[in-house]
Amino acid sequence: MNLETDVVRLFAEIGFLGISRGELAAAADIFETLAILRPTEEVGAVGLALAALGMGRIVQAQQILAKAPQTETVVAFSVMAHGMAGDRRQAEALLDDLTAMRAAPELIAMASAALDDAHGQQPIKGQVG
Repeated sequence: MNLETDVVRLFAEIGFLGISRGELAAAADIFETLAILRPTEEVGAVGLALAALGMGRIVQAQQILAKAPQTETVVAFSVMAHGMAGDRRQAEALLDDLTAMRAAPELIAMASAALDDAHGQQPIKGQVG
């Protein structure tokens, strides 16, 4: 591993720790920097979107994720963001996309559970488990 990758990983870990401790603005700064430095990687966008969701900025989170490379992780968090926004139809379409991508069952389950939590409803199609 090169130092640059290790540094990126360390900053991402610090950013996610910040989110978990409620330091959302500081975490957003870290992830914004990572998104600038590594625009083709998902970590900056995902972290920045999570910080935005934590601050109640759901539309901002959706926009961040829409502009990011559409990896399985980005699509999974897009399901969450659309679910939190009350756009169940779009969230379900994204969950279908995630399933079609043959994402890891754990990632599909996380996205489905996040959508269910957002709506307090029964599991939707595509849920693993």
